[in-house]
Formats: sequence, C-alpha cells, structure tokens
Amino acid sequence: MTDLRAPWWIVAIIILFILPAGQFPVLLANCPPEPPVLRTMVWIYPFYVAVAAYLAYLCYPRRQLMTWILLALMAMTHVAMWMLVFAHQNI
Repeated sequence: MTDLRAPWWIVAIIILFILPAGQFPVLLANCPPEPPVLRTMVWIYPFYVAVAAYLAYLCYPRRQLMTWILLALMAMTHVAMWMLVFAHQNI
C-alpha cells in the first residue's frame, strides 16, 4: 500500500507558492476603479490560490505532474495579477 500523503518538501513548495497571495491588500488598494471586472478578479485571486494549492496537495501522491502544472499556473496567475493591477501606473 502506498503512502497517500505528500512529502514535506512538496508542502513547503506549495506554501512558498501561496505566499505572494498575501499581498492581496496591496493589490486591492492599487486596483484601478475601471474596469469593474478587474476588481472582481482581484477579489477572486486569493480564493483561486487557496483552491489551487489544496488541489496541488491532493494530487501529488498519485499525479505528480498535475501538481506541477497547478503550481506553474499559480505562478503565472501571481504575475498576471500584478501586471493587471500595476499596468496603469508608470513604474
């Protein structure tokens, strides 16, 4: 019988990938009022990260590739949210 728990190092990687979502207040404070869909996407962002992290953790024992795909999508989502929010500013 195989162990159905993810190893400690994958849990550490998943937690590392969750950390950028802690900047949610910064994103929300800098979010432009127009278009309204952007503000909605910023509000949904932390929930998406939490669900993706949970699914990545659940997938690892049997489908390691799916875990890495979810982590890659999560990383791209972090970058995309920062780009969407700060694109209107001249940085």
